[in-house]
Amino acid sequence: MMRPIRSDLEEVVTKIVVVGVGDCGCNTITNLFERNVEAKLIAVNTDVNSLNVTKAHQLIQIGENTTRGRGTGGDISKGRKAAEEDIDKVLEAIGKPDFLMITCGFGGGTGSGATPYILAQLRDEYPDLLMGAVVSIPFRYEGIERLKNTQMGLRDTLDVADFVIVNLNDILLERYGTLPLQESFRMMDAILANTIESIVDMLQPKGAQLRVDFADLVTLLRRAGVSFVGHGRHRSIRKAVEKAIESKLLDAELSSAKGALVYVSAPPGVSLRQAAEAPRIVSDKYGVERVIWGLKVNPKLRESHVMIIASGVRSRIISDIVGVSEAVG
Repeated sequence: MMRPIRSDLEEVVTKIVVVGVGDCGCNTITNLFERNVEAKLIAVNTDVNSLNVTKAHQLIQIGENTTRGRGTGGDISKGRKAAEEDIDKVLEAIGKPDFLMITCGFGGGTGSGATPYILAQLRDEYPDLLMGAVVSIPFRYEGIERLKNTQMGLRDTLDVADFVIVNLNDILLERYGTLPLQESFRMMDAILANTIESIVDMLQPKGAQLRVDFADLVTLLRRAGVSFVGHGRHRSIRKAVEKAIESKLLDAELSSAKGALVYVSAPPGVSLRQAAEAPRIVSDKYGVERVIWGLKVNPKLRESHVMIIASGVRSRIISDIVGVSEAVG
């Protein structure tokens, strides 16, 4: 006799935590909070004044004894010491998620010093936790000290994170330099917000025609090294794919990727042939051998949205900063 189909199975929810570290990371967390991103948002900073104007689910001051609440003054050793001082508070706030993303701007003391230390402690605590970082690299004209901080922070982060999505301020300047200052930096924050929203949507089985599950995400991003993400919108899926590739803020070609995740959110009426253009372009045109793709039809959309995460890419600029072996993961 056939067993009845169970209807009482509980949905397994993927727990996502995003941690912003330092002024830049906290600004991003505020923007994510205002967009109601479906993830736990935690802000970590040494600067109390900056932390007080940050919007997050949880605010954590680190290094009160080290910095007296006034920031690190660009001293990376103070950033690390501050994280060491209050690591228990940070780990308790984070808990045990399925997927953690940490965001910061490298170059300053708190982001460059505290970020890799927090990730290292999490790796020791939860060896199997999928951890990624979304980091910005300072403008080339910001000076030697910020470059050295970036070198140390990025090297150490690449050692412990599974993947590091790198955004270059210089490319941001080239692409959005004529926009008002706040709006241009919000464009960078929007990349992370769109990525989190797309991942949450992608992992939700409701309405999925081709679903990417959490195990697929782990397979693609585990120990992937330097990565980039891009988002594109257009009525044509083919053009949305190209816009997603063009939107990346890193000097890396998709053809250098070890793998790629392609997620398509399309309006009703899209055909399978049209949807399949997305992975076909990535595999045929750019030669990416490992492609994971998902498709969901969303009746609220009027044009298609494509997200591409390219893992294990090669970047000349990042290679110059940290060395070839680290840059390619």
